Amino acid sequence: MPQTKLASANRVAFLGQLSASIAEINQPISAVVMNAEAALRLLLAQPTDTEAVRRLLACIVKDGMHTGDIVNRTRALIKESAATEGMPGDQRCDPRGH
Repeated sequence: MPQTKLASANRVAFLGQLSASIAEINQPISAVVMNAEAALRLLLAQPTDTEAVRRLLACIVKDGMHTGDIVNRTRALIKESAATEGMPGDQRCDPRGH
């Protein structure tokens, strides 16, 4: 019985971590969308402020990389949980071998 309670507690903790990761993804994705919209508006302006557009594009790259880091951490969490629970991990085909 204690084993069952421990497994249940582990699943609840995992779901809490997964939920937090999903919520964490929203911030950089929102920033990417807002910065892209601002860059589009700047490109339509006359004269175009190319330096401001460049800064916005740099922010988009940074936020995109941050989102990728969050996704990678989340995937590692899922794989770790699957290994702990004896479940198969992420079985998708990845041409990069990851």
